[in-house]
Amino acid sequence: MDSTSNSPDLAADNQRRAAIDKSVRGPVLFLFLNGAFWLMLSTILGVLSAAKLFAPTFLGDCEFITYGRLQPVHINALVYGWGVQVALGIMLWIMARRSGQELRTGKATMLAAGVFWNITITVGLLSILMGKSTSMEWLEMPKFVWPVLLICFLAYAWPIARMFGRAIRPEGFMVSTWYILAACFWFPWIFITANVALHCLPGLGALGAGINAWYVHSLILLFFVPVGVGAAYYFIPKITGQPIASQQLASFGFWALAILGGWTGMQKFMGGPLPAWMVAIGSAVGVILLVPFGLVGLNHHLTTLGKHDAVSYSPTLRFIFFGSLFLPVTGVILALSSAFWTGASMQFTQAWYAFQTVSVYGFFSMCAFGAIYYITPRLAGCEWLSVRLIRNHFWFSVYGVSAIVIMSLVAGWQQGADLNNPEHWNQDFMNHVINSRPYVMARAIAWALISFSNIFFLLHLMLMVAGLGRRSNAPTLLHRDHGHDDTHTPAQASHA
Repeated sequence: MDSTSNSPDLAADNQRRAAIDKSVRGPVLFLFLNGAFWLMLSTILGVLSAAKLFAPTFLGDCEFITYGRLQPVHINALVYGWGVQVALGIMLWIMARRSGQELRTGKATMLAAGVFWNITITVGLLSILMGKSTSMEWLEMPKFVWPVLLICFLAYAWPIARMFGRAIRPEGFMVSTWYILAACFWFPWIFITANVALHCLPGLGALGAGINAWYVHSLILLFFVPVGVGAAYYFIPKITGQPIASQQLASFGFWALAILGGWTGMQKFMGGPLPAWMVAIGSAVGVILLVPFGLVGLNHHLTTLGKHDAVSYSPTLRFIFFGSLFLPVTGVILALSSAFWTGASMQFTQAWYAFQTVSVYGFFSMCAFGAIYYITPRLAGCEWLSVRLIRNHFWFSVYGVSAIVIMSLVAGWQQGADLNNPEHWNQDFMNHVINSRPYVMARAIAWALISFSNIFFLLHLMLMVAGLGRRSNAPTLLHRDHGHDDTHTPAQASHA
């Protein structure tokens, strides 16, 4: 009786969700596909840049692929080509679903902004390869690039914010929308502040380097982390069928990040020519952030209790669950690099690369992969073709990023110990470089494995966008055991 009376409401809800998905289909799939291309290119460049560290004569006759040019192109392609684009796609879809709002206007503007974003990134990265780098970390592209990127970002952020303001969902918002809306405002603030200060205010000297370090930390902590956490808070309860374990922990994690996230960065120059209070605040906050990061990771884990078997067959839950494990790891590495008793040995070493990799690829990208594996079938109207490709993508990503982070941390620790050892001060600096060669070679191999999986991820996604996926009402699951009725798994229930 109840199920009969509820069936019209269920049908209406399904129709409404289908209409929402159809309205955002073009912009979201455009961002996902272009982001996947830049991700593939970035990981390939990661292999080449690592190879240049232990084999500098490799392709040494070509001036465009020196380490000083390859490394910033590798990072910028990962951050702006892949990270920001895919984040915008995830933010748009989740906000549309949670607000119950269709994207009725502005689709053409969004697609045009996406085209200009990719053209601008292409021009900026080619400029770096041609020697036109600004030499400011994560801001190496020429200064004419940032106003265009800002306008393109706002073309997506404004409709997302409007959806939030016009929400019609009676049960209110999940914490995921807090993070997504905040990311819409935090990115422009960070981006404008850093670019205006560094490009429009000459003569900053050492303070300019501090602002640059603040920008990198803030972009990670106030954009990539919020989007990744917001996606996790959306998809974990949806797939497991369980509510968030603790709303109090969720609220605490959000407000702790909002209050503290913008105070880090200056600790990178501890012992340098910056006011001591700036370095001290950045160092203290970097250590304190370990608490909210750990609590958010714990909340995600508690939400999956009793449903851990879903990790074995749901691609989305598997990627996001393991991505969430990298969030506390990100906090630990940030704390180690921020504390005075360890940070002085890790600064200006490969440990800094470990922090960037674990935050942008280990946490954010793994959550983004999980979101893409969930969202794309609902927009493309077909299911993923190959379970093997999804499974290989997962394991290559987990093993690869873990190896990169571990090797970079160990190499950074060894470099710091050598540089701070008075017995080594008379040695040639090349000795320290040679000592780190085994770790860099391991990093190149790990990026090669990740690149291999990302090439097939791009091809897999292209087939989905073209509508050539598997025609079925049942989702593509990683594992089916005899103890489960496939028609009643949480993944299939959420697919309905």
